[in-house]
Amino acid sequence: MNTDLMLLVAAEWIGAVALGMLVSLSPAVQKIRPLQFLFPRREASITFALNAAIFIFSILLYKSFFTLPAEFTVIDLEAGWQRIILDFTILLVMATALVTRRQPVRSALWSKEGLRSGFQFGLLMAVMTIFIRAKISTIINGIEPTEGMALLQSFLIAFCEVTVFFGFSQPRLSARFGSRTGWLMSATLYALWQIIPLALHGASGSTALFQVILAVGQGLILGWITPRSRHVLGLVIYLTLSQWLFLIK
Repeated sequence: MNTDLMLLVAAEWIGAVALGMLVSLSPAVQKIRPLQFLFPRREASITFALNAAIFIFSILLYKSFFTLPAEFTVIDLEAGWQRIILDFTILLVMATALVTRRQPVRSALWSKEGLRSGFQFGLLMAVMTIFIRAKISTIINGIEPTEGMALLQSFLIAFCEVTVFFGFSQPRLSARFGSRTGWLMSATLYALWQIIPLALHGASGSTALFQVILAVGQGLILGWITPRSRHVLGLVIYLTLSQWLFLIK
């Protein structure tokens, strides 16, 4: 593992926590109505069932059809599109659950009233991440077409996974088990989603270990910020940039 990279990521997470604390004090964020569920036990049961289904589905795909994902510092567009196909499938599952149960998109933390504050928070997170990871000159000097495509892939993956695990799952688990337990559960689900492909294909070594640490840390950070931002747009922007910056040189 690259010690310098680990220190940069740790600094990034500290910055993310600091901005998460600040955004919770924003008047615009405080105006966003907090979610309340009439039947939290039912919501949690449905959330567990849906997550169990998508995890079983993903295991079958990774074992039978998908290839081993490339190292997180290497652009692999083929593996990226495979991941996007899977992520859009699980997003469709959650969206179908919302539609059939007549729940609004704000119950997945995509409220219209929080779009502006979410976008502003995402920009702050993006600037902080680019600065800490020392990628300003790299971006100014221009990016290759493959890096641009990798940015698009990173956005699509972040959009799907943040929405599923932190927009849809976390509020429902928190309503049933409390905010701390809901946070840890959603962070665990997110981390497992990243780790399962590595485990199924027998990935090992220091790079695989770093990816596991990264998945766990990202899950905890994203889950901790979620109830403070009350919207997932900022988290989507942050995760997009955080993942993409690993890929550009």
